[in-house]
Amino acid sequence: MSDHVVVSLSGGKDSVYALYTVLMEGLDVKHLMFIKTGGKAHLENKQMIELIAEATGIPYVIVGKNPQDVGKALKKLRATMLVSGVTTTPEHLNYYREILEPIGVKQYAPLFGKDPIAGLDEMYQTGFKCLIIEVDTALGANKNWLGKIMDQNIISEIKQRVAGKKINPIGEWGEYHTLVIDGPIYKKQINIEKTKTEWKNTKGYYLIKKATLQPKTQ
Repeated sequence: MSDHVVVSLSGGKDSVYALYTVLMEGLDVKHLMFIKTGGKAHLENKQMIELIAEATGIPYVIVGKNPQDVGKALKKLRATMLVSGVTTTPEHLNYYREILEPIGVKQYAPLFGKDPIAGLDEMYQTGFKCLIIEVDTALGANKNWLGKIMDQNIISEIKQRVAGKKINPIGEWGEYHTLVIDGPIYKKQINIEKTKTEWKNTKGYYLIKKATLQPKTQ
């Protein structure tokens, strides 16, 4: 019997890249799962998961942040494996492990241990368009990144800040968050039509008020 694979998906670069990775490995992903936890921008923009699900052709569910909610949803879906985009933090693996072990669901983090800077380069070269939807300048992010697509200039700046020990390269501790609006596994691209920018002290949020799926442009 094949695995019933569920991918924990925030819509950010790491979780979408993990989805891409397991699809390329041939896993049959049955559902995407948005867990209502993490940065404000992801929570405020959680409606984007519907567009990502439609763009990838994979159904989605949204669940509460309590571990009991996650476990209950996985049992209802009859999941046998949960995939996450955890890359560098064992604490996040432990969060999933505490949920999954009691219900007999396997954990798979295909990016864990991968060089995060190499991952940024690969995502860019593979055609992922990562929109920066949250920054925290107190943690080393540039306020000018907010609302921008990660390009070679931003990736180069991140590398410089990593070299100066000013930032985690993939924003693991909240330095910045992204939303993937296009990529090789999207059949259509997300077109952002209306946004609102908010600042609270050192934190900036790019909130999406209206977005639609559009045919891909060459």
